[in-house]
Parts: sequence; C-alpha cells; structure tokens
Amino acid sequence: MRSAGWVAGIVLGWAVSSAQLEMDCARPHQARNVVGRLMLSEIEGAEDINRAAMWEAFGRCPGGPGAAACREEEQRRFEAQWERQKRAIEDKYRKMLSEFEERCQASAA
Repeated sequence: MRSAGWVAGIVLGWAVSSAQLEMDCARPHQARNVVGRLMLSEIEGAEDINRAAMWEAFGRCPGGPGAAACREEEQRRFEAQWERQKRAIEDKYRKMLSEFEERCQASAA
C-alpha cells in the first residue's frame, strides 16, 4: 500500500512539473485543461488508495454482532478523511491555476 502511494507521488510530481512547462500564457485554455486533468488524476488515485485502506480496515473489524457497527464507524471515518483530502487536492490545483493566471497578468502588464 505504501509503495503504491510512493509511486503515485512520483508520477504526480513528474506530471505537475511537466504541466508547469505546458502552462503557456499564450494558451490559457490549454493550461486550464492540463491542470484539470492533473487534478482529476490525483483525485482518482487518492480515492483508490483511500478505498483500499477502508476495505483493509473493514477486515480488522471483529466478527459477530459488532461487525456491522465497526464497519459503519470505519466507513464514516474514511469518508471524512477522504473529504478533507479531496478538498486539499482541489485547493492545491485552484492555487496552481490562480498563480498561473496572476503570472500571466503580470507579464502582460
């Protein structure tokens, strides 16, 4: 599980640095598309990792009458964690796009 996250981090880091090269002020629409694709890719990867961790946590729940309550609690916990993580990813890409637009406005002035 950790190695999948590590590999995903390296790939996303490479993709983000490559996106920086593609973010040309002369083509803002293309830059927005690149940022949008990167954001969706990171969200999907993080969601997959979160879901796998949740299922792993379900497996640690005891059998018998407490199993359903344990799974519900784990699901609530992972859903809350996922919402925070997703917001952080969205904020990161909003900031990236905002900084790009500010840079372009400054260079045009």
